[in-house]
Amino acid sequence: MEVLPLISIIIPVYNVNGYLEKCLHSVCEQTYKNLEIIVVDDGSTDGSGEICDLFAETDSRIKVIHQANGGQSRARNKGLAIARGEYIGFVDSDDWIDLDMYEFLYRLLTANDADIAACAHYIETETETEVRYSSGTFTSFSSDEAIRALIIDRRMRNYIWDKLFRRQAFSGIQFPENQIFEDMAVCYRVFHKVRRIVMQDCPKYHYLQREGSTTLDKQYDPQKEYLWFLRIYEQVKFIQDNGIWYKAPCYVHKYGMHAINKIIMLPSSPLLDSIIKDIIGKMQEFTNVRWPQVSILFLLKRCLVYRHLGVYRLVKTFLKSGRKIPQT
Repeated sequence: MEVLPLISIIIPVYNVNGYLEKCLHSVCEQTYKNLEIIVVDDGSTDGSGEICDLFAETDSRIKVIHQANGGQSRARNKGLAIARGEYIGFVDSDDWIDLDMYEFLYRLLTANDADIAACAHYIETETETEVRYSSGTFTSFSSDEAIRALIIDRRMRNYIWDKLFRRQAFSGIQFPENQIFEDMAVCYRVFHKVRRIVMQDCPKYHYLQREGSTTLDKQYDPQKEYLWFLRIYEQVKFIQDNGIWYKAPCYVHKYGMHAINKIIMLPSSPLLDSIIKDIIGKMQEFTNVRWPQVSILFLLKRCLVYRHLGVYRLVKTFLKSGRKIPQT
C-alpha cells in the first residue's frame, strides 16, 4: 500500500457558526486521508470555537488552537508555525471543498514534479453557483511565468486556498497582519521561491460570497480600492526588481486609472485627494508605459489625469450625469 505524505490544512475560524460544520465535514471526509487539520479559532464569540472542539473529539487529525482575535493572517501564521506536513493547504472556514480536492492536487503536483498545484473554483452565493474555468485545461508554469499570470489575474489568481504547496515554498514567508488582500501580498513571493507550478481547470473549491464577509461589500469603499492598487504596485515593483517581466508596469497604470476613475466620482475630500495623488505618483514611477501596451485613448486619459486632473473630473462628471438624463 502506498504511504502518502502528510498534508497540513490550515483553517482560520472567526464567527462562522452557520458555515463551519459544512466546511469541516468537507475537509474531514477527504479521499486523501493522511491529513493534519489545524483549526485556529481566532477569538470567536458565536460558538464557533466550541464547534471546533466537538469536531476534534471525533477526529484525531484535528488540532484546535484558541487565540485572542488577531485577524486571518495571524491565524494562518499560527497554523504555519506548528504545521508538520510535507505539504500545506488552506481552507477558509465559510467555504467548502470537493471530497477529492487534496487527492486531485497531490496527484497533479507529484505527477508533474511540481512544487505548487492549483485547481479552479466555484463562486457560491446564497442563490446560485458560478464557475469560470472548468475545461480541464492543464498548464505547467515556470516561477516567472506563474508570477506573470498572477498579474494578468485571469486563470491563475492571487488566492491561497485553491492550491497545494510544498512546505518549503513558505520558508521565511508570513502573511502580513492587520491588512487586507493578504493573499495578494504572499502568492507572488511564494511562487518566486519554487521551480514549477501546475494548474488544471477542474473546479474543486467552493468559495462563498456572503453578507458580512471581508471580500463582499456592496458599498463602494475607496480606501479598499486604494489598498488593492497598492498590492498591484508591490507585485510590479517586485517583478521589476527581479527582472521577471518588462510589461508588468502597464498594470500599475491600468489598475491606477481604474481606481482613479472610481474615486474621482466621489465628492472631493482631503483623504480622497491624497489617495489620488499617491496613485498618480506611483504610476509616474513607471515611465515606459506607452502604445501599444496601452491604447491611444488610455494615453489621452492618462495625460489629462497627470496634467489637468480638475478638467478630467469635470468631463467624467458631465458624462456620468449625461447618461442619467431621461429620454423623452
